[in-house]
Amino acid sequence: MITTQDWYRELGERRHAIWQVAQGGGCDLVLIYGGWGHAEPFRYVTNFVPVLGDAYAIAGGAQQWACVLNFSWQVIEARAISGLDDWYGQFNPVPKVVDLLHAAAPHAKRIGVVGLHRLPYPTYQSIKAAFPTAELLDIGTAVGKLRWRKSAFEVQLLGEAARITDMAFEAIREELKPGLTEFEVAARLNYHIQRQGADLSFAGTVVGGNDHPIPIRMPTERPLQVGDSVMIDIGASYQGYQADATRTYVLGEPNADQLRVWDVILRAYDAAFERIRPGVPCIDVHRAAVAVIEAAGYTLAHRIGHGIGLATSFEYPSLDTEPAPLEPGNTICIEPGIYVAGAGNMKLEDDVVVTADGYQLLTRCPREIAIPV
Repeated sequence: MITTQDWYRELGERRHAIWQVAQGGGCDLVLIYGGWGHAEPFRYVTNFVPVLGDAYAIAGGAQQWACVLNFSWQVIEARAISGLDDWYGQFNPVPKVVDLLHAAAPHAKRIGVVGLHRLPYPTYQSIKAAFPTAELLDIGTAVGKLRWRKSAFEVQLLGEAARITDMAFEAIREELKPGLTEFEVAARLNYHIQRQGADLSFAGTVVGGNDHPIPIRMPTERPLQVGDSVMIDIGASYQGYQADATRTYVLGEPNADQLRVWDVILRAYDAAFERIRPGVPCIDVHRAAVAVIEAAGYTLAHRIGHGIGLATSFEYPSLDTEPAPLEPGNTICIEPGIYVAGAGNMKLEDDVVVTADGYQLLTRCPREIAIPV
């Protein structure tokens, strides 16, 4: 069981590492900006993201951190979660951000910024006005690399997120039946995840039917019918770490199109996993699956997978474009999917951590598609 003290130790190590990156770039200050929906670097140093608004973390040293939010509602919570005392909530946070930067290093010549490409322009202008001769150096890529290889601590959190995700799939498999709407299925999945003490990595996808395939969409009021493919893409988020997995079910006996497509998906899945080991270029995993799918006359509508961690789709690496080799500690999902009329939406997705000699599967729930009705 991970304790508050475990988190404090982990966060202290992360802050020290970020300060070392900044020092390597000759920076006197660090500013980390987290915008709504893109606050992973801020969470990396605080284990906290507000429910609404922007978030700023300011550092004048490895142990000298302060944070500013738009609202004061969650400041008490943030202090307890992060182990940092200096939290502030102001509807217009920019003046406080500038004051804290100035107090930490009034004569700063270089400010290392994480999230510079998302930093609001008024904030940028205010900082430049307060530090007219200082350079704002983008250290986002260098700091981001700290998250590429997950620690044992992070893998443990992702493992728990995966376990809860598996549990939600196993529960919903027993509940699926004709007449339930996609909305009802999504609501039940949310319940199964949240009752285990987790949150949602993203709004769950439930797509039923065979005649109007689409790679992803939100649930609708459409009732499930006998013969439907039902693709479910969900993930539990446990203490910020996000699983991302997919199962496809068929209500009743699968038709010939569904069986044909599912066979291709399983073979593409196996081909991708055969390439997962240290030293293999990320893009080779993608290419292995694409080769199987295209040889069968289908098209992969999206990349074969991506990183998981404090984010899902935005986490390093993107397997379709990344030439760098896989390394131990990389955490990724593999998700071959085929979407064609007659078979509907069919996808299989699992989470995995790369190990020294291969990989360890994180999501493990059953993959059989047929559900008796």
